[in-house]
Amino acid sequence: MRARARLWVVKSPLGGEFESFAWRIQPTLFAILGKYCAGIEHELEDLVHDVLLRALLRWEHLKLLDEDAQRAWTGRVAHNCFLDRCRRKGSEASRMEALLHLHEQSEQLGEDWEPELWEFVGPEDLLQAIEGLSSHKLRRTFELYLQGLSYAEIGRDTGDKSGTVGARLTRARKELRALLREPAERRRRERRR
Repeated sequence: MRARARLWVVKSPLGGEFESFAWRIQPTLFAILGKYCAGIEHELEDLVHDVLLRALLRWEHLKLLDEDAQRAWTGRVAHNCFLDRCRRKGSEASRMEALLHLHEQSEQLGEDWEPELWEFVGPEDLLQAIEGLSSHKLRRTFELYLQGLSYAEIGRDTGDKSGTVGARLTRARKELRALLREPAERRRRERRR
């Protein structure tokens, strides 16, 4: 019977302060997270890597702490990374279940089925509605959002905090719903005729 190879993310303590820290802390991380992952090695390595990446990003602050505080910080982050991964798995499963349910429903459409209001909105309607938003800041924020930028990236572009960006997007969506309702309802009435 062969002994299991020891898992390592950082292969050597050579290199610098962070590498030395990571070399010392990773056996503890593997021990803590190994209990959570129940022997699934690729998940265990991914989680340890995530924790060490977060430590590297916070290294300027973390290196000022004593070793016990560093261990406590990494233990707390390891726990949070594991919980985040569990939440993501749960939400992915529920999204897949919802898609399957939606697919089943679409196959069971009857003659009395009527399309949703949003199905009567075209791209030209959306562009016109965006131009009709009440302020330039709302338009700019929503246009950046449509480009796929995160709240933080939009905030850097507009000079706002991400919370302000979120509030502005909520307001823009509310205004867009109101602006798009009339053309969509008109098209739905025309289709019924």
